[in-house]
Order: sequence, then C-alpha cells, then structure tokens
Amino acid sequence: MARALLFNEARPVDHGIRFGKMPQTRLVFKIRRSTQALVLGLAVLTFGATPAHIHAQSGDGYLLKRPRMTLKFESGYVFQGTNSDIFDFVVEQHTLGPQDFQAPYFGAELGFRATEKVDLTLAFGFQETSKQSEFRDWVDEDDLPITQVTGLSQIPFAVGTKIYPFSRGRSIGSFAWVPRMVAPFIGLSTGLVSYTFEQFGDFVDQDTFDIFYGDFLSENVGWLTRASAGMNVSVGPRFLFSLEGRYNWARAKMDGDYYDFGRIDLDGFQLIGGLAVRF
Repeated sequence: MARALLFNEARPVDHGIRFGKMPQTRLVFKIRRSTQALVLGLAVLTFGATPAHIHAQSGDGYLLKRPRMTLKFESGYVFQGTNSDIFDFVVEQHTLGPQDFQAPYFGAELGFRATEKVDLTLAFGFQETSKQSEFRDWVDEDDLPITQVTGLSQIPFAVGTKIYPFSRGRSIGSFAWVPRMVAPFIGLSTGLVSYTFEQFGDFVDQDTFDIFYGDFLSENVGWLTRASAGMNVSVGPRFLFSLEGRYNWARAKMDGDYYDFGRIDLDGFQLIGGLAVRF
C-alpha cells in the first residue's frame, strides 16, 4: 500500500535518492538545444552535399552520368535497450516500463560512391522520449500521486560503409545510366553518440520522507557501433525510397547527479524509412 508523506515546506532537502548533490533547478528537458543540434547537422549535410552545378540531368528513366552522391532524409522508430542500473532503478521506483524509452527517430545520411558496389557514409540523427510518471509506493498527505518527468535523448553521428552485393544500375553507351529498381545492401558504421538523461518533478527524501522538487541530469558521450541491412527502391532516375533495419551498440558513463550509477545502455534496434536523391 502506498504510504502518505507529510509535506514540510519549511525544511530544505539537500539530497535526493542516490543522486548525490542536488543541482540548481534547470529548465525543462533539453528539447530546444537538441533540436538546434539536429537542424544544424541536417543543414551541414544538405549544403555540403549539394554541388554548385549539377551536370547529371534526368532523361526518360535514366541519368546522363553515374551518380556520385546520395543524400537521404529518414525517420523511424527506436526500440531502446534498457539493460543497465539506471533503467532498473527508475522502473522500480516509478510507474515506468522499458517500452517508455522507445522513441521516434529523425536523421540524414550522405553517401559517397566509392565503387559500383560500395558507398562511404556519414549519418546524423536524433531521438528523444519524455514520459510523466508517479512513485509506485508513495503518495502525498492528500493521497495524491507524487509525479515527475523522465527523459532520454540521443544524438548519434557515425561514419561507415555500405556494401551492395549486386550492381545498382547499368550504363548505356558512354553517358546514360539506368538505376536498378531494387538494390539490397548491408552496412557497418562506427562513431559517437551524445545522450542526455534527465528527471525533474517531485521526489521523496528517503531519510526524512519529505517531498521536494528536483531536477537531476546526466550528459555524456560514448562510442557507437552500428550494423544495418536494407534495400533501396528506385522511384525514378534521381529519387529512391530506402527501408533499413539497424542495431546500435553503445554505452556511456553516467555523470552529474547520477555519477554513482554504472554505464547507461544506449543499445537499440531502429526501423528506418527514408527518401533520397542521387547527385
């Protein structure tokens, strides 16, 4: 049965639940800064990929030269891994489950054609989830839930290789190039992932049973390894639709208010769809 707690506004609380020193109150979960980083990254990929003069003009189902680059904008869904101390802790304490850390994904990928069957890739993305929860075993003196918000955002950046087992198109004469309708691929990438884990709202001091407002944060960067498989479906000589499954392996240290927890699990399986243009 949930226990009612006496709320004592006059008594300051200097520590939380295994969090170490309580920080000054921050603004809401870092949505604005994360969104700005995503927009900046997409802009870099977009303007970096667009040549000053595009010589390859479309014909009737073909291009007038073999494409050299592919720029893709993508979105999908991430099934987030939760195999670490911090997730065990918040799921035990709050009305959260592993499914609450799944999130939509948005990103972009720039591919440079190295050979007919190999691309070198740069990929950038963003995912974020934010859920409201309650303490499982505690309520306030009015039997009202003690609520807080838990958020996790990630910004991965990866460089890698895509291998196409079959030719992606065929040349006709000296200039024309006709894309293959379906081109399967496999990929391997490595890079970095930046994460932000934050909780803000009302919490319970386990020593005094006081209820207090807190804002707890951990931000860090870890190494990322990614394996992928999928297919490109041409919808014209210049455009294509991409379907892809990816698995990310990543861990990073917890810091700030969560310094005494083990590394956070940033693994996850991604289902991605995207629209791309060939240059």
